Amino acid sequence: AACCIGSYPDQTSGACFAGMANAPSAAPSALSDIKYYPDYDTDYEDATCLPGTMDGRPSFSSMAACCIGSYPDQTSGACFAGMANAPSAAPSALSDIKYYPDYDTDYEDATCLPGTMDGRPSFSSMAACCIGS
Repeated sequence: AACCIGSYPDQTSGACFAGMANAPSAAPSALSDIKYYPDYDTDYEDATCLPGTMDGRPSFSSMAACCIGSYPDQTSGACFAGMANAPSAAPSALSDIKYYPDYDTDYEDATCLPGTMDGRPSFSSMAACCIGS
């Protein structure tokens, strides 16, 4: 979501937000509006993080932070697998997560992708990727 706000603020199609796992019902207007909370109602190994906030549960500024903070011992990888453009392996720390801009996709449909790619800048967060691309 941070990438969508930072890189595609004038995107009228809504494609960036629509491509998110558990996409918000309305596009947030600022990065500070985006929060995720752990789905404690689902079995630990199958659980993921959901957009929004819920009373009595921690909130996180990114889905990756929520997964690492809420499900650090999850062996199934379900939380990260629930992300749009999920990383190929669950990172063990937020500092392990890198993103690169998707220059091959039309502006109206583009986002930042997890991982690295030769010849493209690498960023430590989706927000940084969107702002720096």
